[in-house]
Amino acid sequence: MPRTGKAQTGEAQGAPAAKHSYHIEALARGLAVLDAFGPLRRELTLKDVAEAARVTQPSALRIGYTLVEAGYLVRNPGTKGYRLGPRALSVGLATLGAMTLPEIAEPYLTDLRNRTQENIKLAVPSGTNSVVVGRVPSYLHPDSTMYIGSTGKMHVSSLGRAILAWRSEEEIAAILERVEEERLTARTLTKPDVLAELEATRRRGYAVNDQGTTLDHRSVAAPLFGTDGRSLAAVNLSMSVQRISRADLEKEMAPLVVETARAISAVLPPQVQGAGHFGTDPGTADA
Repeated sequence: MPRTGKAQTGEAQGAPAAKHSYHIEALARGLAVLDAFGPLRRELTLKDVAEAARVTQPSALRIGYTLVEAGYLVRNPGTKGYRLGPRALSVGLATLGAMTLPEIAEPYLTDLRNRTQENIKLAVPSGTNSVVVGRVPSYLHPDSTMYIGSTGKMHVSSLGRAILAWRSEEEIAAILERVEEERLTARTLTKPDVLAELEATRRRGYAVNDQGTTLDHRSVAAPLFGTDGRSLAAVNLSMSVQRISRADLEKEMAPLVVETARAISAVLPPQVQGAGHFGTDPGTADA
């Protein structure tokens, strides 16, 4: 039988509030406007604000005015558009400045894992090595050899070459002079081949390791850049050679890895903690 109006009223007064009753629509709309900004979208028009908040332009004008008054947005006097204000920037930079590189990168690495269902790693330079400082294993194809602190020669791994390729000729020469020739597999690049591969890496925008460290895997890596434009870390994705060819790895996975690396780079503060040391080994040689 249908409920009576009295029963419905009593339920509304006595029962716990539904989850959606905790939702503050005005706050959600303001946050949606802030979330609409990004590295490639630094200014919003009134129309953009309306679309982000899903409101009419008159309502968007009120949202914009409120965020400007609170310091989260500023108006561009020339274009009348909205940009992030000092309060939004200070909150973001203060938070990021207190976080280490792995902490900043973790949600991006997780998103890449979820989109590809593959093993994802983050590495920084340490002397002549690259050192894994972040990892998000695949649910479907976990790699038991992947762990925090594992190292690889900079010129051998895709992670290392993604960092090395965007360093100066002097830095590259110093690394290659210090490392010993290392043939992990028959497909490991020799030192004379590395310079050509680094040049190819710069042209592509990513590094590829095709069975150079193990015959079981292929990987692709892209660099993270600091605010000074220097490569300071790299993200990579590795897969079994049984499940993907090199051509498909570059076609299907490389763009996603590059996209992730760019997204992380865009939010890094000027002095990010945990970015490693390049060229000189802190503490011990090749630690």
